[in-house]
Amino acid sequence: MSLRSIAVSGRPFKRLRPMNKFSNLFFLVIIVLAGLSSCQQKNINQIETLSLEEKTAFRKQLIRFIGRKPEDASNENKFESYFDAHYENQEREHDLEFYHKTKDGKEYFLFTRIAPSNVIKKVGIAGYAQFDEKGNITDLEEVFRTWKQVPEKLQEVNALLFSKMINGEDLSPYYTENSNGVEFIEFPNKEVWYDKPTRTWKTSRFDPLEEFQQEKIKRTQELINTQQSK
Repeated sequence: MSLRSIAVSGRPFKRLRPMNKFSNLFFLVIIVLAGLSSCQQKNINQIETLSLEEKTAFRKQLIRFIGRKPEDASNENKFESYFDAHYENQEREHDLEFYHKTKDGKEYFLFTRIAPSNVIKKVGIAGYAQFDEKGNITDLEEVFRTWKQVPEKLQEVNALLFSKMINGEDLSPYYTENSNGVEFIEFPNKEVWYDKPTRTWKTSRFDPLEEFQQEKIKRTQELINTQQSK
């Protein structure tokens, strides 16, 4: 069909002019950039490269570090079999949504889990780990934890922050004290930081329940000792 006289809403459709060299170059650049952006997004999140079994194994390796610790557990005894049931439940509550492995074996991760709220909200937990040939963790760091968000909003936040994390970009503009009221990263902040040597989050805030917490931990440790002595 000729383009010469096609009518649209009663108006003639004019003949299209041939593109000049500049127009051709412009559209070529747009197509190339779109292709690079698409490839980059695929390279950033490699979650599809993992089987269900690999995702489960990866979660099990990290759950006692990223999961909620029992109220009566310490950072030292949380690895005891006494707490296995608790961490099995924690495994089911965490979903690996972003994953990226570098050439040197560093495995970046972003897990989500449901957070306490009147409506369904989740938080993101992101960082990286490295393992030896036996599957033991040789390096681990949680880089950030997000504020709780509705899943749709959190997906956008997670994609942005995960991309910047694996590219080694500065995330401090997204900290609460720097984000101008927009909720991105809850931890770290000026009072809470991640301590790599102990692989735990620490805070300068005063905890009025600390004494009672330690008493719970002490009683449970005594129970563990009793069971192990039998």
